[in-house]
Amino acid sequence: MSENIPVLTIDGPSGAGKGTVSRIVARRLGWHYLDSGALYRAVGVAASWANLDISDPAALVRCTFDTEVAFREDDLGDLRVWVNGVDATDELRLETTGAVASAIAAFPEVRSALKERQRAFRQAPGLVADGRDMGTVIFSDAQYKVFLTASAEERAERRYNQLKDKGVSVTIAGLLREILARDARDAQRTVAPLRPAEDAVLLDTTGLNIDQVVERVLALVSP
Repeated sequence: MSENIPVLTIDGPSGAGKGTVSRIVARRLGWHYLDSGALYRAVGVAASWANLDISDPAALVRCTFDTEVAFREDDLGDLRVWVNGVDATDELRLETTGAVASAIAAFPEVRSALKERQRAFRQAPGLVADGRDMGTVIFSDAQYKVFLTASAEERAERRYNQLKDKGVSVTIAGLLREILARDARDAQRTVAPLRPAEDAVLLDTTGLNIDQVVERVLALVSP
């Protein structure tokens, strides 16, 4: 029974470090990894490629079922996301793509279409799932739940450094505005709003490095 397979959910707002921490923890545990945000971003990218109206939930649901998404590690061990046979990793990381993903995630029909697709990642020996509603909706029965957060200012600075390293021209002020706007959208949506599960461990990563966060999360799974 898949219900007996352990799951660690790591939820939190954009820029809290969920993705990096989740991938490292999954590797350390030898568990599978689900980047739920990448699924929403993939649908958003596929919708833009097809010139779909992102305010049309019926079209987005069809796009959700038609879009093929694959996670593959490259030769350097970095995670790459392929959408309909195309390596779309760099496009998925754009702030504009994140904004589209956040917008389409507000549609109950889209979230419902992606729900079982996400749950199918629950395979032995275990799963680390990162997102915004992993612990509250998708894997509400998960044995281990973490909610990562950090100040908006630190999250903007982290994102700025990531994008600067990739040669993307952005400003911290602009990123801060986008992060605050996305936080508000995610927290105020009527379906699966961003919030910690009642049984989640809250972990503020402000001032902590990745190794420190990883060790604290691993301690919850293997005390």
